[in-house]
Order: sequence, then structure tokens, then C-alpha cells
Amino acid sequence: MTASHAGRPQMLPRPACTPAAIRAVLAANADPAVLKRYNDELDAAFEEAREHGDLTPPVQTVRRWWFEADAWRDPDAQREFLARVERYQREGPPPPAERISRQEIRVQYGV
Repeated sequence: MTASHAGRPQMLPRPACTPAAIRAVLAANADPAVLKRYNDELDAAFEEAREHGDLTPPVQTVRRWWFEADAWRDPDAQREFLARVERYQREGPPPPAERISRQEIRVQYGV
């Protein structure tokens, strides 16, 4: 599967929080380097799970990448995501009062 880069990226519905759904969004909209990074990180997480008998690494990897896949499904959301990451790297994360909790993320996004 290759990324589609002709014209405007394909707008997809919000992906399920599964490895295959995340891969589909990234394959459709992200550049090949992003898709490779996802595959490499997921492979490493599964390898770690096999070594330690703990599924936490792949679950955490999928959850982390779900947010990026959600941003990639919409070009405007992707630009917003990248700007937020850049701002956090430059200025640090927002103060605790402005942060969203894990519970709020679950309610808002269902993950």
C-alpha cells in the first residue's frame, strides 16, 4: 500500500484505535517515512510484548499513534497538530489547568 499524494490528501472518517485502522489512515495520507516509523515502533512494541509477556507496550503504541492518525486523516487537523507539537517543544506543555485529562480524552474520543 502506498501513500496517496496527488492533490488534496484523502479525508477519512475517525479511525478505530486498532493497528490496522491507524495504518490505513497513515498509508492514505502520511508520507512513507511516517508510515515506516509507525510500523517500526509497532513491531518493536510487539517484540517487547513477546519478550516480557506484557501487552502494555503495543497498547500504548497504538494509543499514541491513534492521535497522530486522527490528525493525518484531515489536513487542517494535521497542520493544527504539528503546530501544537512545535509549540510544546518550544514553550513546554500547557500548565496543568489547561491540560486535558485521560478521562476527558476517553469521553471526547472514545479511546
